[in-house]
Amino acid sequence: MSQLSSNSQFRIPKIAEVVAGKIRRAIVEGTIGSGENLPSEAKLIEMYEVSRPTIREAIRILEFENLISVTRGARGGARIQPPSVAFVSRAMGVALQTRGATLGDIYAARSMIEPLATRLAAETRPKEAAAALRAQITVEREALEKSPVITGYAAVFHRILMEQCGNQTFALVGIALHDLVSKHQQLAHRNHPPENPSVTLKRSKAGMRSQERLVEFIEAGQGEDAENHWRAHMAKTGEFFLKGLAETSVVDILNEESWT
Repeated sequence: MSQLSSNSQFRIPKIAEVVAGKIRRAIVEGTIGSGENLPSEAKLIEMYEVSRPTIREAIRILEFENLISVTRGARGGARIQPPSVAFVSRAMGVALQTRGATLGDIYAARSMIEPLATRLAAETRPKEAAAALRAQITVEREALEKSPVITGYAAVFHRILMEQCGNQTFALVGIALHDLVSKHQQLAHRNHPPENPSVTLKRSKAGMRSQERLVEFIEAGQGEDAENHWRAHMAKTGEFFLKGLAETSVVDILNEESWT
């Protein structure tokens, strides 16, 4: 018996998965536009020559993936939604929880990925990336006039950095991690509030200066300098954000009720 035929890990897709795949491709390729309704259930049965339960299962798959929204009732139906990374974010959060991932795991991964992303941004789209990041720094500067705590805005800077790197895979990873990064930073400040607000203000201003320096490297197309600078930045900020939290599980940061 050949290795191929004896490999029990191969699985034949269910018919509903095949149908969902065909509809998914039509959505992604734009054959069915955002905001349009899927054909009626009866029409889908006719189109794909499958049973009603199969069509309903295929629709549930697409609904779970956030590609369609379903309204139940006599006037209900399935409407196409713009493809979103929300599904990836949720799936990554669940997967990290089941694997027992910690904040230390996440920060270590980010510390490897983000410096490479800055280099890509500098070498492939320096002007566009610099403009997007500089705009976010302006938002942070305005927020700083109202409060010394701008952790949420800093998390957005990290997300924009990944979006602007010019590599779609890196961008998707960064965006999917965004919610975890944001909650991590909130928890760090919650657990370690400075006795004097001026300490937080000083730290926030130092962080913004580091961001501005990074933007200068990116805009100048200095990929190696951008990468080295951001690697050092991640190492330094990690000393604060991981203090007492490195072994905190992803489950705990996603469950804010456990923040004590």
